[in-house]
Amino acid sequence: MLLKKQKGRCTHCGLFFKDGDLLEADPIIPRSQGGTDDYKNLQLLHRHCHDVKTAQDSRKGLHDKQHVIEEPDAGKSCTSGSEDQQVGRPAC
Repeated sequence: MLLKKQKGRCTHCGLFFKDGDLLEADPIIPRSQGGTDDYKNLQLLHRHCHDVKTAQDSRKGLHDKQHVIEEPDAGKSCTSGSEDQQVGRPAC
């Protein structure tokens, strides 16, 4: 039904779907923004277009609510010595 509604085209890139293309149904208005999975809010995208759209939505802050951000020095091991003190890092 979505394929017919979109006249065989991907709503992201505008190209026609071909046999063998991987398709994904995606909410037009993301669920994180109050969208639903109702038919009227769904669109068909090529799988790679869906990946691009999801990445773009993430950069807009739509999907990163549960994203864990590491502190800049969290993964670095702490070494004691004069080098750390010279660059302003606390010694262990």
